[in-house]
Amino acid sequence: MKVTPVRGSAGPGDGGTGCPAAGARLDSLTGLRWFATLGVFLSHVNVLLPVPHTRGLFSLGESGVSLFFVLSGFVLTWTWTPDDTLRSFYGRRFARVWPLLVVAVAVPTLFALTSAGSVSRAHMLLVALSAVLLVQAWVPGWILTGATPVTWSLSCEAFFYALFPFAVRRIGGWRARQLLWLAGGALALLVALRAGLWLARPPETGVTSLAGYDGVVFGVYSPAARVPQFLIGMVTAVAVRAGWRAVGVRTASALLLVPLFVLWMLRGSAFRSAVLFDAVDTVMTPFFALLIAALAGRDLAGEVSLLRSRALTRLGQWSYAFYLFQFTVLLPVARAASPGKETADFFTDPVRPAVGHVGYAVLGLVITLGVSAFFYRWVEHPWEKRIRRRFTTIGRHSASPVAPARGET
Repeated sequence: MKVTPVRGSAGPGDGGTGCPAAGARLDSLTGLRWFATLGVFLSHVNVLLPVPHTRGLFSLGESGVSLFFVLSGFVLTWTWTPDDTLRSFYGRRFARVWPLLVVAVAVPTLFALTSAGSVSRAHMLLVALSAVLLVQAWVPGWILTGATPVTWSLSCEAFFYALFPFAVRRIGGWRARQLLWLAGGALALLVALRAGLWLARPPETGVTSLAGYDGVVFGVYSPAARVPQFLIGMVTAVAVRAGWRAVGVRTASALLLVPLFVLWMLRGSAFRSAVLFDAVDTVMTPFFALLIAALAGRDLAGEVSLLRSRALTRLGQWSYAFYLFQFTVLLPVARAASPGKETADFFTDPVRPAVGHVGYAVLGLVITLGVSAFFYRWVEHPWEKRIRRRFTTIGRHSASPVAPARGET
């Protein structure tokens, strides 16, 4: 089975530039990134600026990170070429993720260190360093703490990047039955992990502290717990590159709405009452993979797609910066709406929903968009290009090529 390299775009750690090889772009996936990021934003609004009658709906946005992980696996596989080198691949990933990550960690950490809070400054610095070194998600006590907790997902991405060149060599040439077994096994592992967590620590309502939940936190947020989602994305890309077309975009979208509606109806259940126990990430993963495959197929067919519009493509390009800075912006806005509250108070002493929070949430959205546009223009994009050029030059003289996937020619 021969697969043709095509360019695309992915999740919070993967931009729209793809690989250097020529080919059709999957710009619908760039637009899709925006909706994934918006979902995560709404899930934070759900905690910091809750609005009446939206809790069960906005909390579904937590699954946006899972969409990013599936997208990441899909696009890295989609853009992979057998003549790539390890140094070039890791250099591009470093260029994509690290420059903006450093800024996104430094800014809120400096603000947190200069504010009069009860959090240990030493702990804050330690978590910030772990985020910059991309190891934050390996330590339960650091995953959801620090000035910018959203960076846990970048630790997961770094782990995926480490595995990818070696994984893609093995599955790149697999037949349909082998791919189906791998996808089914990855999904079964996701379900087993969540079921195991529920058995070990039954879901509870009214969780107001992470004390005593280290095992659950690691089982939900660690790179080891999320790698099945990345593998499902990889399998989907190999299948699509080989010509697999399952359903159209309308069907995939309709199928996606079914579990979302069911989960919304079950919003009062214990397994949906707290982020630590929420089943939304596990349930939505296969439906995200199906939607991504459908969107890729539509782009390859040259059909019209709203997700490829100029506005959504631009928002998709800003999505990495938006993801990294959204909590940094929302927190001070939320503290203005609820004077006297410290960061931890929003989780241990939840804010009561109020219609007045809508204005604050919109303000947070507008500010975050402005911040994202600024950092994309002046930090993320120029520094990525600069570092990529350096590694591309080095890569041309590297003697450590990534071996072709089995079945490639």
